[in-house]
Amino acid sequence: MKFLFYILFITTLLSQQSLQINDEKSSIMWKGTKSTGAYHDGLINVKSSNLQFDKNNQLIGGEIIIDMNSIICTDIKDKGSNGYLVKHLKNDDFFATDKFPLSHLKILNVTTDDNNNFKIKADLTIKEQTHPIEFTANIIYSNNIGLASGKIEIDRSLYNIKYKSKSWYPDIGDRFINDQFELFFNLLAEKKS
Repeated sequence: MKFLFYILFITTLLSQQSLQINDEKSSIMWKGTKSTGAYHDGLINVKSSNLQFDKNNQLIGGEIIIDMNSIICTDIKDKGSNGYLVKHLKNDDFFATDKFPLSHLKILNVTTDDNNNFKIKADLTIKEQTHPIEFTANIIYSNNIGLASGKIEIDRSLYNIKYKSKSWYPDIGDRFINDQFELFFNLLAEKKS
């Protein structure tokens, strides 16, 4: 019986493929909005990744690690104002990147339809706070390359990001920054070399 188990285990391992996100050919854009409708946006980079595909080229799991110190702003053209916002995003009011330089997305469950649309359940860790999230991605796998695009909505108040949060400060009036922020991703993943 043990022998049969080992054969099944090894067969499963051999039929899986591991891909890494190519950060130079990928983008993750963030967008945060205020109560007035004003917004800021920018980019953030993947530090490392390991995405698992089965023998049918379907995503089955993996992990993505985000470099929080790579965050930049793209909508503010004035260099001083841009630098001020990025510094603010990195300090304790938001992501505290000196204490928490990495965020983690661990894929737990993946289901798909016939149009390459994948519903992904994952655990997201920001500032050592982990919460489940669900999002949809369009994923295409061909010739050892995976392409994924989609949007993730994140409630920052769950991750101790309290600055001007109506969830944390209900009496703030109309000066609040929305708790929800968005990540728009276009990722290219390749076989590990």
